Amino acid sequence: MFPKIISVIPKPNFTLELEFENKIWKEFSIIPYLEFPVFKPLKDASFFNQVIVKYDTVVWGKEEVIDFDPFTLWTESIEITKPQIQS
Repeated sequence: MFPKIISVIPKPNFTLELEFENKIWKEFSIIPYLEFPVFKPLKDASFFNQVIVKYDTVVWGKEEVIDFDPFTLWTESIEITKPQIQS
């Protein structure tokens, strides 16, 4: 089993920063997927930036018409280091 996504930050160049429940941050590029018909609307940067976390994955659109499999997000993303915020 893999951890759930708890937050997402859209970044330039069609990249998502993903925070998982185990506090691991990963970066996921959607560029390889943009030629598939279902993902073509994500080429619009304003639409891409509307990404939210729902159902333990990332989704776009009012009817959540576009999403990614959580397993894909976990296995095909690259772990990154995020600075720790002191409280």
